[in-house]
Amino acid sequence: MRDFILYIDEPEWGVYQKDYDLWVAADHDKKLADRYPFAALCVKEGLIMGFFDISISDEVIKTARNDEMMREVCNFRVLIHNKFKESFKGSFIDALKYIKEHSAK
Repeated sequence: MRDFILYIDEPEWGVYQKDYDLWVAADHDKKLADRYPFAALCVKEGLIMGFFDISISDEVIKTARNDEMMREVCNFRVLIHNKFKESFKGSFIDALKYIKEHSAK
């Protein structure tokens, strides 16, 4: 099972695999940008490496529910404003729900 960091640092939030450089532009998947216009999505060798954005909605979560890649179960370590809050095991869909619930309204 892969380990990820889930961060919320308003206005931005993101999820990325531990020890992965989320800012590697070469991994930004332009083909998935049409499906996921809400985030910059990084994919490497068919696996989600991370994604980030400044907004989240129920529509985003609905889109993710229909994607097999988003159903992968991982360990998430939560950082809010660079402070550890908790960890949980879940899918990327669960991570998006967490972000929606804990981000500023």
